[in-house]
Amino acid sequence: MNFFQDLKQKLEKSVEQAGQKSQKMLEISRLTLRIKGKREDIDHQIGKLGWQLYRYWEKNGKIELTDTLRFSLEAIRSQEEQLKILTKELEELKNKEVVPRKTAERVQLDDFPQEGMVLEEKPGDSVGIIPSVVYICPFCAHQVVPNASGCPHCHKRFY
Repeated sequence: MNFFQDLKQKLEKSVEQAGQKSQKMLEISRLTLRIKGKREDIDHQIGKLGWQLYRYWEKNGKIELTDTLRFSLEAIRSQEEQLKILTKELEELKNKEVVPRKTAERVQLDDFPQEGMVLEEKPGDSVGIIPSVVYICPFCAHQVVPNASGCPHCHKRFY
């Protein structure tokens, strides 16, 4: 009997560690997407700055640092600083070790209803349905409702 208890404990720890690693991977994916979006924003702002410089040069035949150009340069610098912070956060997360707990967290599965069934209503509790599929925004990795065409968190549209 002791063999089965040891096997059960090892299995519980393995499942918990896999859950922690998948949470870490989800966070890494979320940060990677934010970094990608920030780089795209910077590229877009640099493109706008280039067009502003070109138009000013076309109009005046010389280049001067105007308030509009200065504002654009400061916005790009701010975006670059935010990108550095996100990149540092991502590197720290990648280097962070998943520390297993001494004992696995116990979850009693007998209390969960079958997939798609309504939970039993108890006084003070809310009634809900256990979802069979979780939908994730492809841009920010937050959970979204089924059949959504946009994310309520990052406000990006998807289909």
